[in-house]
Amino acid sequence: MTDNINIRYAHVPRFKAGSSDANDYLEENGFVVIANALSTEQADHAMQLMWDYLEELGTGIDRRDRNTWDDDRWPTAVHGGILPGHGIGHSAVQWYIRDIPTVKQSFASVWNDDELLTSFDGVALWRPWTHNPNWRTNNGPSWMHIDQHPIGRPGKHCVQGLVNLLPMSAATGGNVMVPGSHKRFEKIATLYPARLARIHPSIDHFRFPNDDELLATSEPIICHMEPGDLMLWDSRTIHCSSPGLETPNFDNDLFRAVSLICMMPKAKSNDKVIAKRRAAVENLTSTTNWSDRFINADQFPDIIEANKQPRFKLPAVPELNETQQQLVG
Repeated sequence: MTDNINIRYAHVPRFKAGSSDANDYLEENGFVVIANALSTEQADHAMQLMWDYLEELGTGIDRRDRNTWDDDRWPTAVHGGILPGHGIGHSAVQWYIRDIPTVKQSFASVWNDDELLTSFDGVALWRPWTHNPNWRTNNGPSWMHIDQHPIGRPGKHCVQGLVNLLPMSAATGGNVMVPGSHKRFEKIATLYPARLARIHPSIDHFRFPNDDELLATSEPIICHMEPGDLMLWDSRTIHCSSPGLETPNFDNDLFRAVSLICMMPKAKSNDKVIAKRRAAVENLTSTTNWSDRFINADQFPDIIEANKQPRFKLPAVPELNETQQQLVG
């Protein structure tokens, strides 16, 4: 860790989906953990579907052999071990999780709105870096950020989410939150005018320097989650992910597997965006967390570079049920 940023592993309260207590905790802290959004059986099934996606890429990945998980076979990963492209946004695992009623209920309760649109997000998978040090993901203090432009999007706009699928501990690491930091969102424009001047108002990503005063006065925490738990966080909350605070004692399995998922009210979107979203399903195009506008994750530089020499077999176009179609728009 850096001199002024010390991350702590914490067992935070876990709430029932849709409860007023969960919403109150989110408003106060900028994040909340929803207990058992997926049952143990559903989380296990989601992991099987996750491995199905990886093996069906056709590069030779074998879930039983960690020696087949290297970069020459693994799908393109960006910061935090996030896999944003190669059809992942329309994989069977992602649509399975989006269709679980408790997941939608959690977002609907936050917005007090049942008519939601889902993101076509990817996943985050952490390979065992004790087996291969090159698989270690970015340390937390190196990329503390928010996912909302302080000037371009003032106020509350988005609540992001992830579903945890594997056991967590201080050794595996996980998502890092700075509790209550969303309340200081309005100060950022005053603190960093020069830095913000270089970021177009449509770019919803702002990274903090390690000596930031907001980080110096707050203790970031890695929130413990059980398999099947859902974490929600306000996009104004300072966050990232970080490897464990201890060295894991196993290296034959993934250290972390999460499904990234975000649902926003359909009323925030428009017909032009919804038309692009419908086309995205047919074209297997992934997106970022925002559903009020269309941001193509397959246009990320790392994905574009990887696609110059196509080697991944994309999943089949999903056949969506009525509930899933409503989440498209």
